[in-house]
Parts: sequence; C-alpha cells; structure tokens
Amino acid sequence: MSNSLVRRWLSLASCLLAAWSVPGQAAEAAYPLAVSIYEDIYADYRQFVRGRDLANINYYGGSGARRDVIEVVLLQQALQLGGFKDSLELRDEQNYLRTLRQIADGELISSGALVWYSDVLNLPDLFHITQPVIDEGEFVVGLYTSPENQKALAAKTLDDLRQLRAVSSIQWYADVATLKNLGIHHLYFTTDWIHMVRMVSAGRADFTLAPFQPSAGMKIVLDNMELIPIEGIKVAINGTRHWPVSRRHPRGQEYYEALQKGITLMKERGIIQQAYEESGFFHPEVDDWRLLNPPSKSAPQEEPATPIPSSAEGPAVTPPTN
Repeated sequence: MSNSLVRRWLSLASCLLAAWSVPGQAAEAAYPLAVSIYEDIYADYRQFVRGRDLANINYYGGSGARRDVIEVVLLQQALQLGGFKDSLELRDEQNYLRTLRQIADGELISSGALVWYSDVLNLPDLFHITQPVIDEGEFVVGLYTSPENQKALAAKTLDDLRQLRAVSSIQWYADVATLKNLGIHHLYFTTDWIHMVRMVSAGRADFTLAPFQPSAGMKIVLDNMELIPIEGIKVAINGTRHWPVSRRHPRGQEYYEALQKGITLMKERGIIQQAYEESGFFHPEVDDWRLLNPPSKSAPQEEPATPIPSSAEGPAVTPPTN
C-alpha cells in the first residue's frame, strides 16, 4: 500500500467521522484517554514497571527493558513533566495502519510507540506531530539472522548482503525503503513481527532488520526462537521518530502541548539519551561496527508538516522497528 493511498484512506475516514459530533460530556466519554501498545510489548512493559510509580523510574535497563517498552514509559513521564496528570489506558493493538486510523478518528489519543515522520508528515489536518524523540541518523539497527544461517553470518559487505533474502512488513515504509536503497533484491513481506522471526528462524528468509537488544549477545528470543545480529555490520534507517497525537480527540491539544513540554525537559536533562543507552537501543558494543549506509551530505531533508518551534518558543511536535 503506497503512502499516498494511506493518506487518502486516513483522510476519507476522518472526513466521514467529522460529519457527526458528540458535544459536551458525552464527547469525553466517547473519546477515552487510550494509547496503543502491542501485546508482546505490554507483557515486557509490565515486567519492567513491576507496579512502580512511573515518576520514580530513573534507570531504564533491567528485566523487560527494550526500546519499545521504554518509549511507553518515556511517553507517560513526558506527559507528567508537561503537566498532564491523568492516567492513560494502554490498549492492545496489532496493526500499524489501524493504529494510525484510530488516532486520526480520535478513538486513540496517541500511540505508545513512536512513528516515522514520513508516515504522517502530509497529514497535518489529522495529527499533531511532536518534536523528534529520535533524530536523523540515530535509528541504527542490526541485521538479525538465525544462529544456524552460516551464509548470513558470514556477510561483511553490501555485496554479501545483496545475495541474501530479507523479510519485512509492507506497512513498515521506512524499513522497506532502507532495504531497497541498500539494493536488496530478494525482499519478502509478511504481516507482523512474529512471522518475520518465524521466517528467518525457519530459513525461509535470511535476515530482518531489528534494533540491537540489551540481552546477552544482543539476541532476540521469541516463542523459543532465537535470532542474533550479523556481527560487524549495521544499518541506519533514515528519518526521525515522533509521537502522533489526535487532532480529533477533545483533549488532543492539551495532551500534545504537555507532551511537547515534557519532551523538551527530558532532552535538556539527558533523560532520553540515558534511557536509550540503558535499554540497549544506543548500544556501545556496535560503535565500531561498519555502517553500510552512511549518511550523504547532499541528502535532502524532509519539510516539516507543522511548525516545530524551539524550546524557547514553547510547545508545538514494532514489531521492533515500527
């Protein structure tokens, strides 16, 4: 599904829903303070939080910690810092496009996970878009394969990689674009993350892109399947990552402004950098690994969909890689 088709679909859904409205207190009841979270992320989130007060969490490693989990924690901490004190409902969701549609129509106020700017930049009438939480060039990932796949494990160059079969999701536009820009010719698609792991584990694909993990050997373990990164090489997924906030939700503006303020404070205090380092996403063990797609000095920059003021101006902006 192309980005333009997604935009038309989301716009149509928003227009149809905008044809009716629920005034007053009924609107508050119709639009709960719900954010989306994948089932496997929620399981690890509960393991990581262990009933603790989120405001008191200041170490982002340990049991259950990974990028997706920590982003749900950071979201709620940023809201609290920004003055939004109400609790959120964490609602199970399995589909990236469905999540965006539910945010667009106000059923969800936001996503627990960050999204790529390229997925929402042309939809400013549907979403408030936070300032970037992950900046350009920071989303560096591994090429994960089965421990038994000797051909994949031996890959050291782009030419080696182009002989391999990759698997991703058609909904993960940034991942797919990165793989295509790398010149990967054998690219398969499946519906969700667990199926990607199954394909790689079964040898039906050679590798998939995934953030480096805080576990021993940076391995991914899911349903008794194990994937490990191809040692010595890594890839940067181009783009910036943001939280989308519903413009249709009656508390969307309040939520957005608090989130903006909180993100700014967390950046100033170094909390976001600390959280990504301690959760293993910014992984020190891969600092010396070869980046297969270093940034081009002449690479075009995305134009912002909405103004993103500086901190002085005040508020404005899975599966494992999405």
